Amino acid sequence: MLLHRALTSPLGHHHARRSILAAVALATLILFSGCATEPPSTGDDHATSTIEHIHNVVADPSGSGFLIGTHDGIYTVTDDGELGPRVDGPRFDAMGLTVLDDTLLASGHPGKTTPPELGSPHLGIIRSTDSARNWTPVAFTGKKDFHVLATAPDGTVYGLPTDSTDVLVSTDEGDTWTSTGGSTFAFNMVADATGRIIASTPDGLQISTDGAKSFGPWADTPLIALLGVSPDHQRIVGVGSGGKIWTTTAGATSWSEGGTVHGQAQAIAITNTGNLLVIDDSGLTLLSSPSSPPSR
Repeated sequence: MLLHRALTSPLGHHHARRSILAAVALATLILFSGCATEPPSTGDDHATSTIEHIHNVVADPSGSGFLIGTHDGIYTVTDDGELGPRVDGPRFDAMGLTVLDDTLLASGHPGKTTPPELGSPHLGIIRSTDSARNWTPVAFTGKKDFHVLATAPDGTVYGLPTDSTDVLVSTDEGDTWTSTGGSTFAFNMVADATGRIIASTPDGLQISTDGAKSFGPWADTPLIALLGVSPDHQRIVGVGSGGKIWTTTAGATSWSEGGTVHGQAQAIAITNTGNLLVIDDSGLTLLSSPSSPPSR
């Protein structure tokens, strides 16, 4: 089953160092696929007006639907892929967004109406316990901008600030951070249920099995730029060259093809049951669970 929605709220433009590099890499990796032949596909009709600069999509910690981090705040999406309104909360450029139990952690840049206490010119790490309606500054306020945030099943949060390739880690919901000793330049980072940290980089997928203290290449894998992980950390999804969607499971060593995006993908999410929420040039699409994941 395929449910397709156009994204109909135009936003302004924003260009940050890491997002520019990621966009360049995605343009190289993800070819236009309007005539893609591998099902399922997100469709071949472009939306006439779209939400631009969508940075990430995560499961809503309230337990229903998804939240989209954009240049102009957080938007809601229902379980069946219907775009909802922007959350009635502070509007900011949500460059990094991750879920920790019933808590959201975010980072990015303030907007014109962002409360000054959240920080400027960078938000550092901010936290919400009510699905993005209210936010509290917790670390690096005004000093750092994290475009990559990832939460592990044990509650450990990993972050990659834009001013460094050193991976930082927090074990207290973002209040304090230390260096893992590891270094990588990643567009996206996820943690699976076995404790692996997977990063998409210009040189391909990198993997860490020691809490991001070191990273090594994941051999014989697709060239993937975007990554997403299910709330239970058992399923992982990626978008790679040719616009192909790839899926795998926690601890697995190979990937299976799961469909095709239309044009350039901006964000992708996977549910615990394997359904996919894809945001690409054709809008917002909910794809039913793709083919069975590879054996371990």
